[in-house]
Order: sequence, then C-alpha cells, then structure tokens
Amino acid sequence: MAKAIGLLAYLAVTDAPQTRDHLVNLFWPDSLPEAARKNLRNTLWAIRKGLGDEVLQSDAERLALADGVWCDVQRFVAAAQALATAETPTVAELQTAVDLYRAPLLDGLVTSDAADFEIWLTTERERLGQLYQRLLETLVARHRVAGNWTEVMAIARRALAYDNLQEPMHRALIEAHARLGERPEALRQYDLLRTTLDRELSVEPLPESEALRRAILSGELQSVEAAAPAAHARPRRARMPVSPPDLPLVGRQRELVALDEELDLAAGGLARVVLFSGELGIGKSRLWREWSANLPPEITALETRCLDTTQSLPFAPLTGLFREQACVETLLKPPSPVSPIWLAELARLLPEIREFWPGLTVPATLPAEEERHRLFEAFTQTLRALESRPLILFIDDLHWADRATVDWLLYLVDRMRAEPLLLVGAYRPNDAQADLIHRVASLGREGVVRRLPLARLTLAETTTLLAALGTDGARAEQLQTRSAGNPYFLLELSRTGLDGTPAGLAELVRDRFKQLPEAAYQVLQSAAVLESDFSFAELRRTSGRGEEETLDALDSLLEAALLVERGERYEFTHLLVATVVQGDLSIARRSFLHRRAAEALEATHAGSLDQIAGRLTLHYAQAGRPAQAASYAELAAKHAASLAAPAEAEAFYRRALALEATPARRLGLGYTRYTQGDLEEGRAAFTQAMVEFVAQGDDRGAAQARLALADSYLASGQGDLIIQWAKVVLQELDPQADPEAIARAHLLLSAADLLIGRSLSEAERHLIEATQLAGEYHLPAIAAQGQFALGNVLAERGDYEEAVQVFAQSIVLAQAAGNLALEVYGHNNLAYHALLAHDLDTAQAQIESGMALAQEQALFIPWQYLYSTRGEIALAQGQLDEAESFFHRALSEAEKHGNQLQVANIGANLSRVARERGDSDGALILLTEASRAVREQPALHLHTQIDLWLAELYIQRGERAAAKDAWQQAERRLKGSGRHGLAAWAMRVGAALQG
Repeated sequence: MAKAIGLLAYLAVTDAPQTRDHLVNLFWPDSLPEAARKNLRNTLWAIRKGLGDEVLQSDAERLALADGVWCDVQRFVAAAQALATAETPTVAELQTAVDLYRAPLLDGLVTSDAADFEIWLTTERERLGQLYQRLLETLVARHRVAGNWTEVMAIARRALAYDNLQEPMHRALIEAHARLGERPEALRQYDLLRTTLDRELSVEPLPESEALRRAILSGELQSVEAAAPAAHARPRRARMPVSPPDLPLVGRQRELVALDEELDLAAGGLARVVLFSGELGIGKSRLWREWSANLPPEITALETRCLDTTQSLPFAPLTGLFREQACVETLLKPPSPVSPIWLAELARLLPEIREFWPGLTVPATLPAEEERHRLFEAFTQTLRALESRPLILFIDDLHWADRATVDWLLYLVDRMRAEPLLLVGAYRPNDAQADLIHRVASLGREGVVRRLPLARLTLAETTTLLAALGTDGARAEQLQTRSAGNPYFLLELSRTGLDGTPAGLAELVRDRFKQLPEAAYQVLQSAAVLESDFSFAELRRTSGRGEEETLDALDSLLEAALLVERGERYEFTHLLVATVVQGDLSIARRSFLHRRAAEALEATHAGSLDQIAGRLTLHYAQAGRPAQAASYAELAAKHAASLAAPAEAEAFYRRALALEATPARRLGLGYTRYTQGDLEEGRAAFTQAMVEFVAQGDDRGAAQARLALADSYLASGQGDLIIQWAKVVLQELDPQADPEAIARAHLLLSAADLLIGRSLSEAERHLIEATQLAGEYHLPAIAAQGQFALGNVLAERGDYEEAVQVFAQSIVLAQAAGNLALEVYGHNNLAYHALLAHDLDTAQAQIESGMALAQEQALFIPWQYLYSTRGEIALAQGQLDEAESFFHRALSEAEKHGNQLQVANIGANLSRVARERGDSDGALILLTEASRAVREQPALHLHTQIDLWLAELYIQRGERAAAKDAWQQAERRLKGSGRHGLAAWAMRVGAALQG
C-alpha cells in the first residue's frame, strides 16, 4: 500500500506523464525486470480498485494523473508562487494558501527498497516546507503591523510546530503574549526558547530576544524595537561588494616577468606549466590575481582550487570549475560549443547538465580504462571548446588535489603538448603528497615546467608595503621581524598597535571576531565547519537560524572581510580564518555543528547525495555517527569508482571499513585494489569478504566474492584457479537466487577452458548455459558477452562462417545492452573472420563500421585491434604499404595501453609484410621476438599461429630442421584442442615439410 500511495503522489506532484520504465526503476530498483513490471501492474490495480479507473490515464508506455483530479500540492504551489510575485497580497489570500498546507508531504510514509523515491520525497518535502515557512513569515508580519496579536500568536505557533528553531517566530509569540497582557506566558515562552536553543544548537538566545525579555520584565515593552520577520523573506539581498585595500604587489617583479615569458611560449603553440610554491600567506593567490587581471580580454583564464576537505573526492576542483557561472553560461548551456558526447560524459560528474540538455544519452557501459580515458578527454575537449589562444587554467592549493585530478592534469599537458596551453598551479611544498611531488618532477624532466618559489619580503619590500598602507615607517623593522616577511601576517600585524600585539597570527585573527555580533559569530562557526564553499541554504540550516537572521549575519561577515561572495556561494577570504574558528570550538559544539552540517547538506542535495557523499562522511564521523559516516563512505567509494577513480574509491572503502566493517565493503575494497593492478591484496580482500559472507549465511554475497576471485585469476592466466572458484559458485548457489551470478560463472569457466587449452566443446557448453540464462532472466549484458565469446570459440575451432553469423548477433545484443565497446569489438571480429572466410567485401564493410563507431563514440582502447584488422585486410589485398602503416598505428596504440599480447600479434603481422616483400631476415627477427613475447603468456591460439608462421618461413628459407621443430610445437599444442582451422593449417605445413 505504501508504494501505491507513493506512486499516486509522485504522479500528482510531478504533474507530468511518466514512463513505465522510469516508475519501475524508481520504486523497484532491486527487482528483476519482469518482477518489477509485475509489481507495477499490481500497484496500479490497487490504485484503481481503491479510487476508480478514472483517477489515472495511461497508454502502453506512460502513466499520468487524470485531468480534473484535484491535488492540494498543485494548488498550494500555484498559490505560493503567485503570492510571491504579487505586489501586495491580502491577508485572506495568504491565509487561503497557508491552509492548503496541512502536513509535510506524505508524512510518515516509508517505502522499502526505493532509495531514489525516498530522495525525491525528501527533496519535495523540503521545497514545499520552505514555501510554507515563507508564507507564514509574511502572514505574521502583516498581522503584527496591523496589531492583530491573537493572529500573530496563532500563526507563530503554527510556524514553530513546523520548525521550532525559528528564533524570530519565538520572539513574535513572546511579544504577542506580552501585548495581550499574558506576561507569565511570554516569559515561559522565552524560557522554552532558551531551552530549545541550548538543546538543539548549544547556543544562547540572541541579544534581540534577551532585550525583549528585559523589556517585558521592566514593563517597557513599548520602547523595545523587537525584531520582526521580514514581509518578504528572501535567500539573499543586494550588497555592495567589499573590496580589499588597493595595495601594490611588492617583491614579485621577477615572477611577473616569468609568467609573461611562459604566456608567450604557450601562445606560440606549446603547452607550458608554471608552479608557484611557498608557505601559507606568502602571496601565491595574490600573485595570480595581479597577473591575470592584466591579461588581454581575448584570452580566457579559468581558475579553481583544491580544498583540504575535498582532497579525497575525485575531480573536486574540476567540479567547482565547471559549476562557475561563466563556464555554465559559455560551455554547458545551449547553444554549447561542446559536443553532446562530451556533455554526456560531463553529466556523470555534473548531473545538472541534463537540466539544460534533457535529450543527452546516458554514457554506455565501458571497461574501466576506457571510461577513465573518455572522462579525461571530455574535460579536455570542454576546455578546448573555448578556443582561447592560449587557454589558461589556474589551480590554487594544488597540494590538496585528489589523485584523479592530478592524473588528468598530466593527461591534459600530454594531450595538448603542441597546443596553446598555460597551466598555472600554486601549492605548499611542505603539505604536498609524495605522488604530486613525483609527478611534478616527471614534468620537470620533460622540460615543460617552470618553478617559481616565492620568497619572503625583504625589509625594503616591507617598507614599501607599509607605506602603501599608511603605516608609520618607523615600525617597519619591528613588523618585518615579527612577521618574518610573510605578507599576510604583515598585513594583519599592521592593523594593530605595536604594543600588546598578539604573538601569533591566530591571535590576530581572533581579535577580529571580537567585533562581531553574537549571531554573526555563531553563523561564522557554522561556516567554519562547512569550510569549503557553501550556499546560503546550507549555512542557514547548519546554523539553525532563520533566513533574516542568517542574512544579517552574512552582511556582518562580508563587511568584516571574513567571508567573500562567489556568485550564489560563499567562502572564507583566507583558509586561516576557518582554521582558527574550528580550533576554538569545544568538542561538543564541533560535534553538534558537524551533525547539523551533514543534515543541511542532505537536505539541500537530496537528489545528488553521491556527489557529496565524501563530505557527508567527514561530517558524520566528526559528529560521532560512525554508522552513517560508513554508509556515506561506501556511497562515495562507489561514486569514485563510477568516475574511474580507483585510488579515491579505495580510500573511501578503507574509511568505511574502519568505521563499520561489512563484507560488502571489503569486497568493494578488493575491486579497487584489483583495478589498480594489486592482484594479491585484491584477492586477500575478496577471500576475507567471502569468509564473512559465509559466516552471515549470505550465499549471494559469497558468490560475488568467489566470482571476483575467479576473475582475478583470469588476469594472471591461472585457468585452474578460475575453474576452482567458478565451480564452487555453481555448487553452492541456487540458480533461482542469483541467475546472473550463475551465468557469470559459466562465462568464466568458458574463458578458463580457452585459456588453458581445454576442449572447445566444453567452453561452448558453458557459453550456451550462460546465454540461455541470459534469455530466461532478461540479462542483456550477459547475453551480449556470451554471444561474443561464443563467436570466438567458433572462430578458434575454425568454423569461420558460423562465427561471422554469431558475431553479427553479438553486435545486435551489444546494442540492446548499451555496450558500445563490445559492439565495436563485434564489428572488428566479424571483419577479421569474414576475411578468414575469404569474404573481403564483408570484412571491409564491417571494419569500416567498427572504425566509424569508435570514432563517433570517441572510444580509445579498440583502435589497437581495429587498426590491426584493417592492416590484415590491406595485406590480403596486396597493399603492403597500407598494411604496414595500419600495423604500426595498431602497435602504437597497443604499447600505449600496455597490451603485450597484442604487441606480439602485431609484430607477427609485420613479419608477414616483411615476408611478402622478400625480407626473410626481417620477418624472422619479428616472428622470433613475437614468439618470445608470448612464451609465458596464456595464449595458445596466438602462440600456435606464430609457430606455424615460423615453420612456413623456415621452409621458405630452406631451414627444414628449424621448420620441423616449430611445426612439432604447434602440433603438440593442437592435440585434442578441437581447433580444426589451425589443425588444417598445421596439416598443410606438415605436407610442405614432407615435400
């Protein structure tokens, strides 16, 4: 019944037709497709039975609430929006709108296993609640002005029933009691306010509330100017920008000249990297601002920064960069210069892009390496779309960069090596991770980096700066000594008198806090806990203050130059301010504010929690909520893995395990280690996860761990161990419980059979089992993989014509599964085996289709195979130069991806070109190298091919003993293997030896 109510409400609130597939995924995401569709049919039947057939309208694809069905949410939203834009809404209109809101949306409704629906519901509750609060605030203000104290009391109570932390509403209620002569009730309400604030926020009432209490006690209520809620609450108000003093940049002339020189080199078409380094407060950011402010208007300079709190989040500085309003307007909104294929990739990191481009396709399923490459290319192509000569990108606080961002920066420099790019970074060497230092060193060896370490100010430079500040020059030497030439420390010291100056920079910063109103300081504490840039809504919720109070506090903090406004968000003017405020918080207060910050972020990002899961992990851990912190750490790990950032995923899995260990999290850790090439540690995690799953009686979890173990041995070519673990899955798991796991086990058994040279018929049997399960249980990914693997088995057997047909079917299945890489590989293998079947026309058409698709979808890894197959076609056509060219292109791609087997295969093909040209010595060298490369590799088919090519070459050279030896090795491998095509070839070679 809960999901029936939820479904009906979803249709009503969204007020738009919804596809059946979307509703199935929203309410039954964990069910098998057929079961989920059955659940939807049953739910619709229940709705129609309870409310009648006329409540819904539907067709084969979509569902909607029927026209004419009255919906309170729709009426409430329409009324609230109309009143928000009305010049003078009447009290009656306001009251009518308020009365439409009777309780939070679907209050108390709980749906099981429908996380996305729960997120949507939380977001809608929050949105509607904010509209309700603003209407109440406006209504209280209107009644207060009119002196309708009974109404003020009623509305204020209603507002406090919704949110009891609205101090202005408490004051309105206190004042209403006092105005109506109910002095004891007014004082009791004040006591309730004090108790509530202490319990929920660990703070005292604001001075305005205390002043109201004193006025009531003294009988001077009429003389008190009690703060009332604003008539039109708003998220922000217009403010004059707070400008820093117009100070000269001193002591940095050498660095400015160096930047100009690097700009000239970049403008000439070379990628250049400039790195500022120095301690906190030395002026790295100021140097960038000064230099970039004088750039010609036709040059685009982008800037972003890394944060201590986000250094575990993959691509955190790039997320911030692309969310800057300038980037959104120029690059992401229609009409965008960025290709839709790259926008779709960016949407994985920035889901809001789909609001501008609702028709964007969902990125296809690709191997992890391919996904990582595509995402890197998407970032690069997006920046290139600016067409700035040169493109300038500045990244501040690079010492806090996440691993994925550092990897991309190296990719960017390499990709644009011969293009106009100037990458500028600022970092603190003492805080830089070893990985960053090594990467910088590698760029330095390549000659593309210029390092600019920033020195402290000399006495002469200090004197110049103090003169610009209007400070007595006689103080220069003392201030120079005390500041040690650090510009930021020097500026703070210059604001105070020399006598009694605090000994440290932190004490100087604390002195500035003393001038703040109490409410502003409380809001500043909340900002310090949020630390990174934050929105008004996040700050208000964390502080627990009302909108008007938070706005007033923000004004104070901006005027004090403690915070700065960046579009719709705010950040600290200097990191040290946040650090000092955090350090002054008591343990209890810090824990409390971290909990509030987590809840604020959950509310404001309810639709995209995976994007901020890393921050939520930190806040809940600091709040002493390990279970919630662990849950978000796991979500952050999965999000990082989806962005092909295994190092960040590993860090979050380790954090989750430290907070609350589960076998599923241990399994996730194993995958991240395996992905990064650490097979032993990955297997250790898989094994421990399996033991824990078994102890819990979780057969499905144990099967996943065993399959992960089997898969890990595929990478190292240990076929016997693949078979061992895959067979345990078949023995221990009920096929009905997890048919996909059973199908995967059969796929692995087939791969193991091929790997160790077992009977092809056995491999085929496992593939047929897998594809049958895929058809029965609607497993499109398994179906496509199984069909593709079956084509390879048939090809190795020598049934080329049948293999061609199966590969054609695998292409169709790959399209249905959305597996672009497999679709391209299907075209490639179809082309190759059509060539072996002597169908050159089909081979040519298919390789062109595969190359066109790889080009269109910007795939990278398949080119090592596509170029190789294209070269073999050219070789068959007698076009030796063209064949050699394609083979060399394939070789370059294979070496780039570290694919040693493909390198050996291409080397063997290049030997065939040499042989056709009559260069038997060159051919022999290439074939011998290829044979040596595959000797220790699990590649029976390729090794046998190379032996037979060697035998043919030795026969041609008249070296019959060597030919016989190579032929006999091939024969031994082929014995009992069922590879009829290779066996027939070996027979022909044997006959030639006899001749």
